[in-house]
Amino acid sequence: MQLTSSSQSFIHFAKLVIRRAFVVGQCKNGHVVCDVCRVHIHGTCPSCREPVGDIRCRALENVIAGMAFPCSFRSHGCTQLLKHTERRDHEALLCLHAPFACPLHGCAYSGLLLYDHIHDAHTIDYVVSFAGSSWWVWLRRSRPFMVLLDSVDRRVFMLLNGGDIRSGQSLSVVCLGQRPAADQLLEYKLEVGGAGQLGVLSLSACSVPCMRSWAGQHPTDGFLFVPDAYWTSFNSVVVNVHVQRSSEVDS
Repeated sequence: MQLTSSSQSFIHFAKLVIRRAFVVGQCKNGHVVCDVCRVHIHGTCPSCREPVGDIRCRALENVIAGMAFPCSFRSHGCTQLLKHTERRDHEALLCLHAPFACPLHGCAYSGLLLYDHIHDAHTIDYVVSFAGSSWWVWLRRSRPFMVLLDSVDRRVFMLLNGGDIRSGQSLSVVCLGQRPAADQLLEYKLEVGGAGQLGVLSLSACSVPCMRSWAGQHPTDGFLFVPDAYWTSFNSVVVNVHVQRSSEVDS
């Protein structure tokens, strides 16, 4: 998109620059274009037919970098105005008005009341409610996850069961919800009891990632590996999950 004199077009241009590459090029006559659009016009200025893009318009890039834009969740009630450098973290991690998507197959719910939605709308056997910080879960090997509802803090957790590891499964925990206060962390512990002569497997003090939606991704920096030998003849294991808050200073 080529920049015109109208303020509405300028704001739209600025949003395109931020969304795409945050690079503004210009021809020798001062006509500007975003870096992605430069490719579409084959590097030729549509106004004067001079080459465009070899020169960066740093002044305009700095102006756009200093502009504040509404949060993407303005329609959900957020009134924050944010610079480009602030917006990504705000929308991904900090916005109190960001909706959360239901992870259950076929459900299109996305909103701020995910706990209430799952509690009221999904009475199925892979949703487990608990009142406290520790609970037992009967996990089938073929089930990709269990939804865990914390009725005290009204948080939604997921016990993930990854099948992408040779000779076993990877278990981990994520939270579908807001991150705790800045000086606190959510941590979890997992324990799987062994059968017969097998010992107990455990994973302690692992940080819980918080997210708005789950699209099949599994944490790679912390999980409990459960070898094939631990799964019963019914292809199940019993998992003890313990979630707690901890001070970031203490950790």
